[in-house]
Amino acid sequence: MRGLVRPRGYARLAVSVIAGFTGLVAVVATAPVWRLANPTWRLTLPGVPHPPSPFWAGAVFVAGVSLASLGWIGLVSVLPRLEARRGLLIASVVFCVWVVPVLLGPPLLSNDVYSYIAQGEMASRGIDPTQVGPVALGRGDFLYAVDPVWRTAPAPYGPLSILTSEGLVRLSGHEPSGAMWYFRGLYTLGVIAAGIGVVAIARTHRVPPGSALALAILNPLVLIYLIGGVHNDALMVGFLSLGLAAYCRDKRLLAVVLLTGAIAVKLPAALALATVAWAWAGPGASWRRRLRVAAVVFGGSAIVLATLCVLAGVGIGWITALKNTGKVMDTFSVMTILGYFASDLVHLAGVGRDNPEVMVAPIRMLGVVIGGVTAIWLITNVERLGVVRAVGLATFIMVVLSPVVWPWYLPAAFVLLAASGVGRYQPSYLVLVVSITFLVWPTSVPPFDWLLRFQRVASFFVILLIGGAAWAAQAIAHRRARSLGCANPLSAGTKAPVNGEWWGGRVAEAGLLDGPVECR
Repeated sequence: MRGLVRPRGYARLAVSVIAGFTGLVAVVATAPVWRLANPTWRLTLPGVPHPPSPFWAGAVFVAGVSLASLGWIGLVSVLPRLEARRGLLIASVVFCVWVVPVLLGPPLLSNDVYSYIAQGEMASRGIDPTQVGPVALGRGDFLYAVDPVWRTAPAPYGPLSILTSEGLVRLSGHEPSGAMWYFRGLYTLGVIAAGIGVVAIARTHRVPPGSALALAILNPLVLIYLIGGVHNDALMVGFLSLGLAAYCRDKRLLAVVLLTGAIAVKLPAALALATVAWAWAGPGASWRRRLRVAAVVFGGSAIVLATLCVLAGVGIGWITALKNTGKVMDTFSVMTILGYFASDLVHLAGVGRDNPEVMVAPIRMLGVVIGGVTAIWLITNVERLGVVRAVGLATFIMVVLSPVVWPWYLPAAFVLLAASGVGRYQPSYLVLVVSITFLVWPTSVPPFDWLLRFQRVASFFVILLIGGAAWAAQAIAHRRARSLGCANPLSAGTKAPVNGEWWGGRVAEAGLLDGPVECR
């Protein structure tokens, strides 16, 4: 019977949940604590060494992420066969199960939370963290825990991020180690808010809400990096998803307020407000009318942002401080790596030997320009793409072509794309999310000395490998669909109900679920 999962399907669901949970426990239990931070209580397992040796930490990390990824893919393959409410309920319960070990671990794969804590302490002392770096605090636990790279860097975060950081530091009694747990709690709420937004967006786009929630929120990238890594991107994504959900339900003023909240955390969320402002005038509106409406929308948003800046005691330094993030050169940015390749070619010609980064800055700028032009094209084609999908694609392109790329920059794009329906591109979506989760390893795992000499070349080929794997996944799914006799292989299948259910991404289920595969 359509809509029901056979016993084997439920068994596969149970195995997937156990695999995901086991993988996350393995990652968390062996994660090292940042060497400059004061240790606190964290999840440990009997018989598991802590801190582990570099080899053990690396091996368990790979095994744990692999298990978590397999569990996530198994869950995603089963949910579309369930009735909509049941699928949503199961996805929600699985999230509650999988998030438990992640909540109990130390900050995973990043030390940024200690910068947030220091910035909150600065704000509580009346120091504007968007003007000076944590070094203004002087010697002490707040400063020592911050990565040395960022000790002199002003905060590139908006007034809402500074306000919440100050509030959480005060709530912790100005105790750095304890403050981390408050930050994780708040950012977990941000992810939950994003999940609520995803479900609302999915329903307006006629996408199975349970499947959308699993694809967007239950993936290892969100769990390990946004919640485990304690990144304020989680708070931004929460406001972003709720804001776009409000717009989809024609609650436009609420949407502007929520999207302004996202911008007040991190400036890149302005892409969403720009898209909403452009689409506000409706189909067929002239450019002149769209620009007038956009000016009003951005004017109102600017008033809210100015109010928040006054409340937080900060100026516009958080906007100009974004340039400081560009000083990081060891990143998975395609444009940065191409810049070094170009610099090497220039060096071969005997030019710029005293400045190995002579070509990096212009090529980085070229990436920003290409990304900006592409984003503008996507925004101006919003009537064909839809607001949510246009924002997701624009965000993805801007991040990929930006000067600095880290895995936690990408969940915002993936969340919105999953909410609006990945459809035929689900195979490549799965490959991208899983591959990106592996990019950053535990801090206790030192790189191989011989690999350091070829780090940027290796990073470039890793990026090519990820892109090739995503393309191969699409090709394999296409052939699989054709072999099953689908009249329209790889169709999205998310725009019309079938017997009261929303059937999306049928190709992703091919060979994974019991029962026949239907193509639309």
